[in-house]
Amino acid sequence: MRVSTVIPVYNRRELVCRAIESAQLQDIDGHQIVLIDNCSTDGTWEILQRYASEDPRIKAIRNKENVGPVRNWLLGVQASEGQYCHLLFSDDALEPGFLKSALGEFDDQTAFVLVGHTLRDATGVVEASSFQRQTRIAVGEFMDSAIFLNPKGIQLTSPLSGVFRRSELVDSIVEQIPNPFGIDFSAHGAGPDQLIFLLVARNYPWIRCVDERMVVMHAHEGSITLTSSNLNLAREWVRWYFVENYWHEAIERYRSMLWLKSRKNADCLSVYQYIQSKMGGKVSMSLAMGYGIRRLFGLSWYSDPKLFGEKS
Repeated sequence: MRVSTVIPVYNRRELVCRAIESAQLQDIDGHQIVLIDNCSTDGTWEILQRYASEDPRIKAIRNKENVGPVRNWLLGVQASEGQYCHLLFSDDALEPGFLKSALGEFDDQTAFVLVGHTLRDATGVVEASSFQRQTRIAVGEFMDSAIFLNPKGIQLTSPLSGVFRRSELVDSIVEQIPNPFGIDFSAHGAGPDQLIFLLVARNYPWIRCVDERMVVMHAHEGSITLTSSNLNLAREWVRWYFVENYWHEAIERYRSMLWLKSRKNADCLSVYQYIQSKMGGKVSMSLAMGYGIRRLFGLSWYSDPKLFGEKS
């Protein structure tokens, strides 16, 4: 099996057909579609069974109990069989050619492949990405965008836009991230979704992009991220978690940046106060001012592209 599309779903009988049919339209050999139902109560499971009975590429699985969205992602990926794998959320869709284009960009120096996206609501297109015009992004620039400044608008918040090696996707889906704020990361995925990119990228020198908008995200009242609260705190904490555990060289730069951001942002202040209570000492004013100047002029705070080393 070359590639698996994993569609996690819970109570989306009105929406999931669009996602499934967009996966079925991918014209590529060795394609598996895994539908994993998180114990739906609205008839979604019956719809998934029907698709599975009609298409031999489809495997339909149902959890015995609701395990939360993030564990549902993980169980779906674990059940897949492709060398490569990606997540397609049940309220979103792929454009034809998505998989063929993305898989054509992989080599042993590439962490994952990103495609551009559009975001739609009931009124039409409300956002269209442009970062994909960079056909190759150095890991240093990618980390800079994820943790510090993002002048090129690189999309980091939804795994929908990326195709990964299956084994690395399994290892990078983290259900719970230890934190002092009582954030239940498993309940909404805001944070674990970003962490997937960071954990995989650190092992490679490059990320590649397909210069086309090939996934469609749909904003609606039932979206997990729209119905969840305090996501800014969750995402900021994940940035600190990654820096503290995997990017020690950036700790002082991050702490100085956070001090400046905390002047106007209560979520950043909460994270900053926790870090200070743990580490003590003073932040670097020169680093903080450097961040502020770059932010003011929309400049990258670019890191060494070989910071994490090339694959041997």
